[in-house]
Amino acid sequence: MSVTNTEADSAADIIALNAARELGEALEAIGIALPSLRAEANVNGVGFVNLGGCAADEAYTLAHWIHDHA
Repeated sequence: MSVTNTEADSAADIIALNAARELGEALEAIGIALPSLRAEANVNGVGFVNLGGCAADEAYTLAHWIHDHA
């Protein structure tokens, strides 16, 4: 079975949407909200998630959480 570019693009878009949703939910679980988090158009069949901008306090909170749990 071959996969067309349209099918690959669609799969990449779905992966990006799911990844953005899961990341948003995981961040919410630790009290962090990235308001600009969203799936982006895929590039060469690879889905991308745009983390967007956030307030500096959210960035510090995320950085400290990562350092504490790394």
